[in-house]
Amino acid sequence: MSNYKRLLVLVVLAMTLGACGSAAKRKVVIVGSEPQVSQKADSGETATAESKNKTEVDNAEQPEELAALTYDAAPIEAEINDDPKQLLGINTQALEELLGTPSLIRKESPAEIWQYNAKNCVLDLVLYDAVTSYVEARDDQVRPMDNRACLRRLLLSKQ
Repeated sequence: MSNYKRLLVLVVLAMTLGACGSAAKRKVVIVGSEPQVSQKADSGETATAESKNKTEVDNAEQPEELAALTYDAAPIEAEINDDPKQLLGINTQALEELLGTPSLIRKESPAEIWQYNAKNCVLDLVLYDAVTSYVEARDDQVRPMDNRACLRRLLLSKQ
């Protein structure tokens, strides 16, 4: 089974490197650049042969012009502090000011669990003596997820 995995990794790596190699071979041309003018020789037959060869070389070396592309600016996300560590050690009043009223409060003496719901995530905060001591996030399938990502979703949904 491990040989199969190694082979699969090698195939994916080879495909990735192959794609990078073909991208590196492409020429990039700035649209609107001035074409270079070649100088012609002064003697008769030599000039004709040289100019013919020079024209063939110039035509072969001239890359195709690329159309100018425009990109829409990416939407700017709001600057918010999504560090879950900011929730630790704060009291219930500060917590409600930051996150609002929780969706659910479960009391299990001596602790309280405050639950907040956001899109595809649930943030659980465990409070002892009305102070937050633990933060945990999970997705809608009850699988653990990144606390920061869930807190960010929650804060953005409150704006």
